[in-house]
Amino acid sequence: MGSSKFGKKRGLKLSLSIFLGLLVTGTLVYFGILYVKADKILHKAYHPVSSTDKKATEDTLMFLIMGLDNNATRNLGSSRTDAMMLVSLNKSTQKMTLCSIPRDSFVQIQSDDYTGMQRIESAYTYGGPKSAVDTVKKLLNIPIHHYIVLNFDSFINVIDALGGIDVDVPKTFDGPLFDTGKKVHFEKGIQHLNGEEALAFSRERKIDNDIMRGFRQQLVLEAVKDKAMHLNAISKYIKIIESLDGQIQMDLDMHQIKTIIQNFLMGKDYEVEQLSFDWRAFSNGGHSMVELYQDSVDYVTHQLRVSLGLEKKDAPDNKLFQTNGEYRYKSDYTTATPASEKNADTFPGDGRYIGTEGNTKTGHLPNRKTTTGFYD
Repeated sequence: MGSSKFGKKRGLKLSLSIFLGLLVTGTLVYFGILYVKADKILHKAYHPVSSTDKKATEDTLMFLIMGLDNNATRNLGSSRTDAMMLVSLNKSTQKMTLCSIPRDSFVQIQSDDYTGMQRIESAYTYGGPKSAVDTVKKLLNIPIHHYIVLNFDSFINVIDALGGIDVDVPKTFDGPLFDTGKKVHFEKGIQHLNGEEALAFSRERKIDNDIMRGFRQQLVLEAVKDKAMHLNAISKYIKIIESLDGQIQMDLDMHQIKTIIQNFLMGKDYEVEQLSFDWRAFSNGGHSMVELYQDSVDYVTHQLRVSLGLEKKDAPDNKLFQTNGEYRYKSDYTTATPASEKNADTFPGDGRYIGTEGNTKTGHLPNRKTTTGFYD
């Protein structure tokens, strides 16, 4: 009798060992598949540029994240950055700083092919990610350590691979679904969004303005981060990796991504700080432009540099910033009336013109064909 019980126990232990062995082996195989897929896809996406900076300290990182208005389906004549967002991480202060740059911001473009004034969305059009990075660095006097460019397909696919995201919608509105002619209803409060809905939420700007549009993009980014950090299924990570195949461009390789996840993201609970510009709308040659007030640019620059530990906080940082209203570019009112442009102005009083005549001249936008939207 005793040997029979012993035999059963031994058989149970053997079965358990085989089961655990298969479980561990299966998990390792899954991780192996994930690693191989990720390495292949990220290798295809890897596109270093000379304009990114080396880290000043081990505790801080600055990313420029860009969303293109192009993909294989649209196949437009050229690509522009429909969204530009700076993300600063400081693991020492446990603070994440987000700053969206209005796509119509009228700025000095930094490119090997063109140096002049134009909407910031065209920096990528003139010279790909290098020009976009150089232009933002020049505008805000900050280092940029890494860039990431996504097209519409990757945005939609990643969120769908996550199983959707939960976003706290600030106000009720209806927004158009991308290239479908249909609309989606957004109700104020927590709402679950799939990829198409999240894109519609992020791109909407007719209900308010470009600054609020930037805040909506930041809400989506936070929701994606929160969902991704709490995934517990390897299969979902594989879906996310697969969804990026041919739909992303960046200067991060597999090793760098692993290091950033381990050192900056895993187990970190960052306090989120949102920065925005004071600005005014004006029209120029039939195009709508956004002028970022220079004192606002200086203020945001200071805050971003503080987030990276490059500058210290000072007394004015404790007060709510308000621009002095000094502007540099006159409107020709070809696309808007003085009343509507006054409506799109964060300065409450009457501004003071301090510019020079003829300073709104822009260059011709190049037509660069691309099937996926990305430029080499």
